[in-house]
Amino acid sequence: MSNTLTFYYNPISMPSRAVLTLLTLGNVPHTAKIVDIQKQENLTPEYTAINPCQSVPALEDDGFKLFESHAILRYIVNKYQLHDFYPKDPQEIAKIECYLDWHHTGTKIVSKFIFTYIIGPKMMNKPAPPDQDAQEKEMESILQFIEYVFLGQGKFKYVQNQPKMTIADLSLIFELQALFAFNYSFDKFPGLKNYVQHMSQLPQIKQANQMFYGMIKNAPLNDFIKGLIQ
Repeated sequence: MSNTLTFYYNPISMPSRAVLTLLTLGNVPHTAKIVDIQKQENLTPEYTAINPCQSVPALEDDGFKLFESHAILRYIVNKYQLHDFYPKDPQEIAKIECYLDWHHTGTKIVSKFIFTYIIGPKMMNKPAPPDQDAQEKEMESILQFIEYVFLGQGKFKYVQNQPKMTIADLSLIFELQALFAFNYSFDKFPGLKNYVQHMSQLPQIKQANQMFYGMIKNAPLNDFIKGLIQ
């Protein structure tokens, strides 16, 4: 396979890490370029020509430009025939797509909570809103839904009871791991906790998380999280 694919990402971005992990797992030849958000490299005319949304990740493949992580994940599995990460059966595809569509209004509430109450106040000097308890309850209702519906009350090893890890799992796990920065124990959701544990132990996911783990390793962390980021 020729290397025509250039992947633009930031290692702190959860969607970036999802795509980067797929590229690694699928042995897809690519050139990875970090977009430094703090230096506002995402706002340059050159990058805006690749991704008009000025966000990460983005992809360029022999002149073809694409943004939005789920679109990128689909493109990679289809172009490189990575059927281990995306099923062939129409009904199983629909299950994966069901999660990926729901992700934007469901799972994203988890990462929004982290940005609002952890990243914003600590890294951007943005005051946290006063309604943290209410927002945490909403976030936990999402975690409960994931455990009950997409993980079959904690009985499924992978999202939607797929026999192998799919791009739905890659999209989900990095969002859940954002809760490590909140020192969240996951004890309320034992099935979800088991999922986080076994997914976090994959070497490729650990590799993608190196910078994120480096940022939180000196923070007060519970034993569950400490064991996963070592």
